[in-house]
Amino acid sequence: MIGVMRKLIHNNVYKIFLWIFLIMMGMGSGLVFFRNEEDKNWVIKAYSQKLTDKKFASMLAQAKQQHEMFRQRGFVLPNANVQKETVEAAIGSLLSQNAMNKLGVRVSQAHVDQEVQKQLQHLPSYFFREDGSLNEQVFRERLAPYTIEEFISDIETESKNKLLQGLIDASLYVPKFELQLQYNVDFADKQYSYFMLNYQKYLEQVRQDTPSHETLQKFYKRSQIVEKFKTPERRSGKMWTFDASHYVASITESDAKSFYDKNKMNRYVTTPAQMQVRLLFIEVEPGKEQEAKAKIQELKQEADKDPSTFEAMVRKFSDDKKSAAQGGLTDLFTKTDTTLDKVIVNTAFEFLGEDGQISAPVKTDRGYELIQRVKKIPAKYKDFASVSSEIKQELGAEKFKKRFSQDASRVVHGARYHPESLKAFINRYHGDLSEVRLDARKAGILYTNLFKLEEGRYTQYIDKDKGVILMCDAIEKSVTPPLEEVRSKVLGLYFENKALDLMKDQLAQALKDAQTMNFDEVAQKYGATVHQAYFKYNNGKQEQSAILKEPGVQAKLKGLQYGGAMTAIETASDGILMRLDSIEQSDSSTDSSALQEQKNQAGKMMFYTKLYQSKEGFVASLYRIAKLNNKIEVKSEILQADSTK
Repeated sequence: MIGVMRKLIHNNVYKIFLWIFLIMMGMGSGLVFFRNEEDKNWVIKAYSQKLTDKKFASMLAQAKQQHEMFRQRGFVLPNANVQKETVEAAIGSLLSQNAMNKLGVRVSQAHVDQEVQKQLQHLPSYFFREDGSLNEQVFRERLAPYTIEEFISDIETESKNKLLQGLIDASLYVPKFELQLQYNVDFADKQYSYFMLNYQKYLEQVRQDTPSHETLQKFYKRSQIVEKFKTPERRSGKMWTFDASHYVASITESDAKSFYDKNKMNRYVTTPAQMQVRLLFIEVEPGKEQEAKAKIQELKQEADKDPSTFEAMVRKFSDDKKSAAQGGLTDLFTKTDTTLDKVIVNTAFEFLGEDGQISAPVKTDRGYELIQRVKKIPAKYKDFASVSSEIKQELGAEKFKKRFSQDASRVVHGARYHPESLKAFINRYHGDLSEVRLDARKAGILYTNLFKLEEGRYTQYIDKDKGVILMCDAIEKSVTPPLEEVRSKVLGLYFENKALDLMKDQLAQALKDAQTMNFDEVAQKYGATVHQAYFKYNNGKQEQSAILKEPGVQAKLKGLQYGGAMTAIETASDGILMRLDSIEQSDSSTDSSALQEQKNQAGKMMFYTKLYQSKEGFVASLYRIAKLNNKIEVKSEILQADSTK
């Protein structure tokens, strides 16, 4: 395998591992190489498998990055503990590696080679020498401190893990009776009978008996009740805001121009560069890879003799006859073009420096190709004068944020004991004072910072383009009012809870009675009326009674698998006793093809549900066994860091 790697490095191909960029960007599948330090710097151990402190830090940073990405996109993960999740993921990974070793999971060298080839991607031009060969020194610098051996070993481990997951998938079995039950839930026609116990009736009943003061006081002291009446915590403080204009010197014209020149090609493009090329395509027939490769190399040698004949060669030899009729000429395209193969686009822009130049043979998804540059239209940019003020403002803001954060952090650290330093800082940089009073915790940077401060403490932060120093000068703790002040509201809650408990008791008793009594008689006993409901699957669409669509009802109905089965359902306004009267194959399923399609859908749902459960269960079982045998060790510093989150 190392020989394959070295061959790739020295060949005039323009591809190498995408994994390098995944490492650099902190993305990907979590393959990070720290094996040389495992024995002395491990922080998590499962059997003989170890995870180093550096690798754990990398996994943790990646997890935090993902959580931050979710947060920025509006997805709030309740009770998220990134440290704990990372520890659990690390343990699961180590346990899986141990299982692979115990099972003797192996992958062939050919398979590893194939997986390496799948990761090949274009690199930027600075990875290559002028002759197109890979600059090995640059490559190794990017990979350092990891070696090629470590790199390949982790790709092999990943391949083994995929094989292990495949073994779990292959062991999955969905019994026929479970498939039938799932089909019944999703597609079979069903008839139901039900009656309802009205919550309002029980509420009126319990209101006839007023509780004693002691009973109401005891109810009020319940944690879930008293929380409803607590006053919110209030805080007040002082806030000084600082403007960049009072803090940093103006950005010079030369500084702005230097920034413009450095970022011109990335940030100030109005019209991107465009390229037009001719393509000569040679198809690779099954089993004839070498023949196609030899043919494209022969055509390359012929084209280099007289590049002006390239169009004629395309018309004569290209296997893409539609393109060949046009001389292989493409439309104009940019670096971000997605209509052409990425290999073609990158080769044209990175390696064809003048019109008429012909590339070395390149391998694309469809075969081998030669590329001739026809013309290039240079990019157009915003002129410096039009963006000068914008650049100065940006550079000034960046400079301000960095300097303010450093200086203000130092000042607020000792502000409680050396207020004169803070006062001098505020006067020097014209801090604008304002009083703040917040009545409750809310989203926002001001709320977040004020409510994390202790009384008399300071903090500093950047809010958009302003610097802020904040002090909490008073905290008004949350208070529980005496019962007398909120008696009427507490009494209302007492009655509501009492009515709900009574309705639940009656509903449970009704379900018990229905086991031995006629359903209509049970309804009559509780002063209710029996109603009918139905579910049909007709022409690919569900048809059902309105009551069956209620979320609380839907979840319970899945437990009714045979005629006569019953369930008690509690909703926000009623108690419902529901009975499945009959279950039949839907009319639309008399068509054998429709029936098979419905069963296929039910089977897929069951399969993927069980697949998720089996994979989770596999790791969970490994964890239980390892825990019972004391084979999992986590260093104290990781546990302590976890407890602080």
